[in-house]
Amino acid sequence: MTTGARAVLDLAFREWSAGLVAALARRVGLGRLDLAEDAVQFAMLQAARTWGFRGIPEQPRAWLLRVAANRLTDLVRLRAPEVPEVPEDAPVDPDALAEEPPRYAAELPDDALRLLFACCHPALSREMQVTLTLKVACGFSVREVSAALLADEPTVAQRLVRAKRTLRACRATLEVPSPDALPERLGAVHPALYLLFNEGYEASEGHDLSRAELCAEALRLAEVLLSHPGTATPEGHALAALFCFRAARLPGRVDAKGAFVPQEAREGTEASPLLLARGLRHLHASMGPVLTPLHLEAEIALVHAKSAVPGPEDSARLLALYDALLSLKPSPIVALGRVVALGRVRGPEAALEALGPLRAEGVLQRYPYRFAVEGMLLEQLGERGRAADCFRQAATLARTPPQREYLLTRARACG
Repeated sequence: MTTGARAVLDLAFREWSAGLVAALARRVGLGRLDLAEDAVQFAMLQAARTWGFRGIPEQPRAWLLRVAANRLTDLVRLRAPEVPEVPEDAPVDPDALAEEPPRYAAELPDDALRLLFACCHPALSREMQVTLTLKVACGFSVREVSAALLADEPTVAQRLVRAKRTLRACRATLEVPSPDALPERLGAVHPALYLLFNEGYEASEGHDLSRAELCAEALRLAEVLLSHPGTATPEGHALAALFCFRAARLPGRVDAKGAFVPQEAREGTEASPLLLARGLRHLHASMGPVLTPLHLEAEIALVHAKSAVPGPEDSARLLALYDALLSLKPSPIVALGRVVALGRVRGPEAALEALGPLRAEGVLQRYPYRFAVEGMLLEQLGERGRAADCFRQAATLARTPPQREYLLTRARACG
């Protein structure tokens, strides 16, 4: 396949998949998302097989939609007899398939965003909503979903099966919710976008440490939400601010060869002034009577964006922010972040003492950062042998080569 064809196909998979699935799911309902997904995957495979030899079609999205629609007709006939069959003489018109549903179309003009809300159907539990959203609307693999949710793959796979079965049982359709129903679904959409950004910031698989395109997509969708009165909330602005502040430092996380650059080595690497300013505008717009965990996380990200190595005042502020965040969002991950902040303020011994109870947390047993933090604290205390063991354990859990190589380098440095 030529470089140009590969680039267009990568773009198609990254930016058009959700819209293609949404267009097809309108024909068979949310209960048959699996058929729509399979049809789109088939179209992508056909493109990979033919575009490199026959050239890229003039309208690649329309080409993919036509192939996927034809495949969907076959799948409905072969695999889903209970779903009303698409008439054989029905024209396969890509423009008609992609047409916006007339009702409330102005509220959510973005295909991917419509699918986000559709996956957050009220018939599903919150964990099913987030899992389905990551898999279908964000295009994550089961492995990526399990990494994002810190769950094992069989659990995620079963959750997806139950979610699709529930949607099928209630005959759900892919329809934009009414304006008064949009806000309640934000409770699942915001966490899904949060996890989408995290997967971009810290990739769960592949050769690169980060996937900047996922971070950009999460920020784009967050700001699309904010462009509509029904979904523009202070918490949404706080989410967008968090994304901006973290993305501002994204290029400094790797060097020219793609190797991970630790935070203490990033001093002097300028954060993006445009993203910082954009984030500050969102943070200002988020201010209101209610303080949410996202507000506190945005403040934490802002401190790190301003300085790679926080000074004494910033370190004290980070600890206070983590204390407040832990009270609003008690979780082992937040507690681990507080351990790092505590170490900067009160030293490694106090931090190791706080880390003690977290060692038994099951969710942290598969989390490489947990062992890396312990290794860092032990190294500061001069216990280099134990520190090396921790870094090696973290390396066995690392998700990408740059992360793994950095941890092994730290282990070797400890002897």
